Amino acid sequence: MHKKALAAMTAVGLTAAIAIPTIAFGNARRDLGSFNFEKVANTPLTAKLLGANEVPPGDADGVGAAAVTIDINGPNTEVCWDLTYRNITSPPSQAGIRAGAAGANGALVISLTNLGPSSASGCSLVAAAVAQQILDAPQNFYVDIRTSDLPNGAIRGQLSAGPPPAGEAHMLASPLRAYDSRDNAGPKLAANETRVISLADGKNGAGGSVIAVPPGATAAIVTLTVTETVAPGGFVKLYSAALVDPPATSSINWAGTNQNLAVSTQVAVDGTGSVKITGGAASTHVIIDVIGYLF
Repeated sequence: MHKKALAAMTAVGLTAAIAIPTIAFGNARRDLGSFNFEKVANTPLTAKLLGANEVPPGDADGVGAAAVTIDINGPNTEVCWDLTYRNITSPPSQAGIRAGAAGANGALVISLTNLGPSSASGCSLVAAAVAQQILDAPQNFYVDIRTSDLPNGAIRGQLSAGPPPAGEAHMLASPLRAYDSRDNAGPKLAANETRVISLADGKNGAGGSVIAVPPGATAAIVTLTVTETVAPGGFVKLYSAALVDPPATSSINWAGTNQNLAVSTQVAVDGTGSVKITGGAASTHVIIDVIGYLF
């Protein structure tokens, strides 16, 4: 794992460089790749993996995500992958990138190895022609994870290009709502209460669930909002779910009843793309919108 200095980002109101701690989740391209990435601005191809996407349908409860990076470099062309998955009936036995549009099955073109119980990361050399085909038309390829009891596919997702990079940052075309404590008439975050929040998925304007922070991301760029605050005032701390104890500093503060306040900031994520929030002094509802990520 590498410490990474993050350039100041005026787009989210930051004026000084910060450092992602070593607990942040490194991606395979950075940690395992040939370091050609240092010369190439790269955009990950991402896929949300669901059992319903398989043909025929796979694991009904299974869900996952994939982030794939490709560096075209002649005979040294390299593909790197970061996968996360959960709720599949048994440990994965095979994963790969296959040729095929949505609704169609196809042949394996790149095997994705190093499969763990809930995640996988790795890099391998591939034929430049195959890699170029994937980059040119990612929608015609899909990531597929198979298990011993579902040998034809447990979860699957079509590849698509993520937002282009600005340095290490990737700004989403539209914000995605990852968390709203008001959903399903949920309770406010109480003083001294801590909750673990996944930023891996978010809801778009149509209400669909899509990838917000892909596997391999080291940090999220978010807008943190407090609403329906309780007097006399309080604060919320936002930090990586990898941390056991909350930091000494707050992320947002309020000083009255029924205030609506927001701040945009960066936050390190853990290996599942999750963060924690901890309340202080008084209760409030909390909303987290993902507007980008660092990869």
